[in-house]
Amino acid sequence: MKIEAAAKDDLKALCEIENGLFDKNSFALTQQNFLYHIKKNPLFICKIEDKAAGYILLLTHKKSAKLRVYSIAVKNEFQGKGIGLKLLEKSFAYAKKTGKKSIKLEVNTTNYHAIRLYEKAGFVKSGIASNYYPDGADALLLEKLL
Repeated sequence: MKIEAAAKDDLKALCEIENGLFDKNSFALTQQNFLYHIKKNPLFICKIEDKAAGYILLLTHKKSAKLRVYSIAVKNEFQGKGIGLKLLEKSFAYAKKTGKKSIKLEVNTTNYHAIRLYEKAGFVKSGIASNYYPDGADALLLEKLL
């Protein structure tokens, strides 16, 4: 398993991961979105035997002590192998290296699988965002202090 900064050559693989997991109504990232983030934000891709298995996209602001997990995804065929946790650990290392004090994210309150992963990684509940998603679902706000 290798986790590295995503590059333009990874665009097709990133889109395959995204389109295999998210529908267009869930604000799935497009190739153009990924290209923008490759240039502007920390975006890491996990490869197993040169096959893209997952990614994590982080958003950062110079004046903020927090890092935000914007999106994390692991291809169905690679789920349950610890890749999500490894991607989160990569984000923790990046945050520490860049002087961030915490990492935050939001997750649908019904996405129990993801919530368990985040809790295992040390995230704790920091709030609820009501009616956060387009379908009216609430988001659980989580944060991990570094």
